[in-house]
Amino acid sequence: MSWSAVYFAAQTVTFDANVVRAHGRGLIIQDHVKTRAGMRTIAVPGSLIKRLLDRKTNFKIHNEHDLVFPTVRGNIRDPRNTSRDWRNARERLGYPTVTTHSFRKTVATALDHAGLSAREIAEYLGHANPSLTQDVYMAKNTGGVKAAHALNAIIQ
Repeated sequence: MSWSAVYFAAQTVTFDANVVRAHGRGLIIQDHVKTRAGMRTIAVPGSLIKRLLDRKTNFKIHNEHDLVFPTVRGNIRDPRNTSRDWRNARERLGYPTVTTHSFRKTVATALDHAGLSAREIAEYLGHANPSLTQDVYMAKNTGGVKAAHALNAIIQ
């Protein structure tokens, strides 16, 4: 992600590019993401915007692509290295089984508990189809509490 994708005043981030390994060319930045639904601008928590602003202010590694997270030499970061760093961090923190997929599932479930619709959660995660979000990403055992409260309100 480049700094041009971070909108500090609006507290949003735009996903409109992707890093891939191109045969014979190495790492490149594609000017698109995997799917049309993946190309989106989302609101992010103010605490994240604060951390990004701090990074922009204090982390001065020059790189030609104006990347938010370049390598220490200012190059495009290899997704495999990011995966390795994520694995090392989660092991260090005591959560060795938390994958990026399970993390996205946790976010989807938290947003569901906060009352967002499946459509809103799908758009936030970059899914074209809310049924995919419901079937794969949202916890299946959360409906009982709302149903019980609704029935209780009807009965009383």
